[in-house]
Amino acid sequence: MASLNTLRTKGGVILSVVIAVALLAFLLGDLTSSGSSLLNSRKMRVGEINDNSIGYTEFYNLSEYMTGISQLMYGKSALSTEETDAVRNMAWDELINKYAYRPGFEKMGIMASQAEQVDMVSGEYISPVISSMFVNPNTGAFDRTLLQSFIVNMDNDASGNSAALWNFFKSQMLSQREMSKFFALVNAGMFVNNLEVESGVRAANNAYNINYVLDSYASTPDSLVKVSGAEIKKFYAEHEKMFRQNGGRGIEYVVFDLLPSEQDYADAAKYIEGLAAEFAESATPMQFATLNSQSTPSPRYYRESELEPRMAALAFGKDKGGMMGPELSGDTYTMARVADVKSLPDSIGAHHILLPATEKALADSLLTVLRNGGDFAAVADRYSLDTATPGGDLGMFAPELMLAEFADACASAKVGELFTVNTQYGLHIVRLDSKSASSPVAQIASISYKVEPSSYTQQTVYGEASKFLSAAAGSVEKFREAVTQEGLSKRVATIANTDRNVSGLNDSRELVRWAFNGKQGEISAILEVGGDYVVAALTEVREPGVVSVEQAASDIRQVLRFEKKGDMIAEKMQGSTLEQIASAVGSEVKSADSLQFNTFYIDGIGMEPKLLGAVSGAKPGVVSKPVKGSMGVYVFTVTADNQTDNATFESEKVRLEAMNEYYLSQRLVQALVEQSKVVDMRVKFF
Repeated sequence: MASLNTLRTKGGVILSVVIAVALLAFLLGDLTSSGSSLLNSRKMRVGEINDNSIGYTEFYNLSEYMTGISQLMYGKSALSTEETDAVRNMAWDELINKYAYRPGFEKMGIMASQAEQVDMVSGEYISPVISSMFVNPNTGAFDRTLLQSFIVNMDNDASGNSAALWNFFKSQMLSQREMSKFFALVNAGMFVNNLEVESGVRAANNAYNINYVLDSYASTPDSLVKVSGAEIKKFYAEHEKMFRQNGGRGIEYVVFDLLPSEQDYADAAKYIEGLAAEFAESATPMQFATLNSQSTPSPRYYRESELEPRMAALAFGKDKGGMMGPELSGDTYTMARVADVKSLPDSIGAHHILLPATEKALADSLLTVLRNGGDFAAVADRYSLDTATPGGDLGMFAPELMLAEFADACASAKVGELFTVNTQYGLHIVRLDSKSASSPVAQIASISYKVEPSSYTQQTVYGEASKFLSAAAGSVEKFREAVTQEGLSKRVATIANTDRNVSGLNDSRELVRWAFNGKQGEISAILEVGGDYVVAALTEVREPGVVSVEQAASDIRQVLRFEKKGDMIAEKMQGSTLEQIASAVGSEVKSADSLQFNTFYIDGIGMEPKLLGAVSGAKPGVVSKPVKGSMGVYVFTVTADNQTDNATFESEKVRLEAMNEYYLSQRLVQALVEQSKVVDMRVKFF
């Protein structure tokens, strides 16, 4: 019994310990899991807006929505890289609007009422969003009938695409109106007072001639100027706002150019020699060119004046039936033959009605109506699929710019004739209105062949990159040593967080993403960039916000060095005349004419606002005190103050008001973004 009690007692203790350990493990596991989830959450952030974390999923979903809207608007099944970037920027702007602008506008009571929204669509003051979307293609102006037709037919669109577009238009319309109201509110608070206008008139109507002496900062060696760490820290503390920055990365990289070798060119020459022989003998040159050219030859017909002389001679001159090329220009071979020659009118005028290719019976019925005197324009407006040509009027056109089958049918028809023709777009009912005299045109079968690096060449260049990477791996120091040892050319780049490519490198988005996801000091793997191989070192990581004093030290040191040099130079500028001062600093007296306060620029000197400010307030004939400018230290004498009548009180007031409004339009959104504490790190993902 004692043993049983002991076992029970110890078992209770053991059980308690087991339970405690299990609970601890559970809690630690949950904490670890939460921590991992939190870590992943932070890693998957694309930015912050007004203290709101923007996750990858939220941004991606909105970008996909915007992509779908853009495809609907422009009738595309896929967007180009540039269009995709534009859509993502739209999505980002929408998130800024959602988390920063709109909450502020709501607090201020800036909104569009229901009555105002109706007026923006159907009233006197149509929203720019609406007026820019419903434009008559012939007049280029807003067309209310197009808008009304869209709204009326929206409910009949079973796909829901029209409704999706309309909801998007409405949201953009409201955002635009809210921002417009805010802009008007701020603009109303800006004004120009009489003192500003009078000062502007004086500045515009006074033109000064001066003689001056310049001693540049470069004349004083840097070794004579000492800047301490304490001075750098003091300047940093007093000017911290100067060092606010967006995120950025500094990289050094080496490009291993993937170019064709001599053997690649020799192999290509042999291949082209055989291809040219077959091309010269082909009875169907256009078909042969289409099958063998790396770029599809154009099917259009050209007049003699549109062809280069050698090709024109092959088509219309003494060299008929010959072949031009093959010729190598850069790394591309080209060769060409005349595929066909025929006569076409210089210009044709016609109307058409476009029907689905299957509507042959409808076309026959409409032809009967038209041949019996039916109104072609009315029939076209009712039945034609081509809504871009009201009344079916194609105007005057060069036949070689039309589809060949359409142009040929028009060329063989008589003026006033009604006929049908099939093209890739469908079945056309055509009325030929006019036709000029015919002249010969030629279709050119052309072949292009670019010499590409062979797989052996690619392996060789990749091997060179691999050898370099082995020597460079581990640190930036090893990277630089390997560059020197291999005698390679190193490039340096600074990448902003809004960049998607490295300047000078095409298709380098992968390199940019690597830089923003890496740690300082890392060496990249071999990256394929623009068809070449790249190895890079991440030398600097600058996160958004205020840079550290260490990062800013170099720039601050230069500013303080110039400041100290200015003091040293100013002390040397002693004398009662400019000639004496010039002698003291080893310089010479120069002149500058027609200086005006409003210009900011001096011929022969450059941008020197401090000097211009000092000149505009100086008395003629008096030697000035030293002025520390951008390039060096100046001492000057005003030799003439010329009065003009360039500006009046009224004209200057208008100029200043316009300048303020322009500045507001340029700066307002930028200021809003700054106040919204926007951190954009999309570059890590896209």
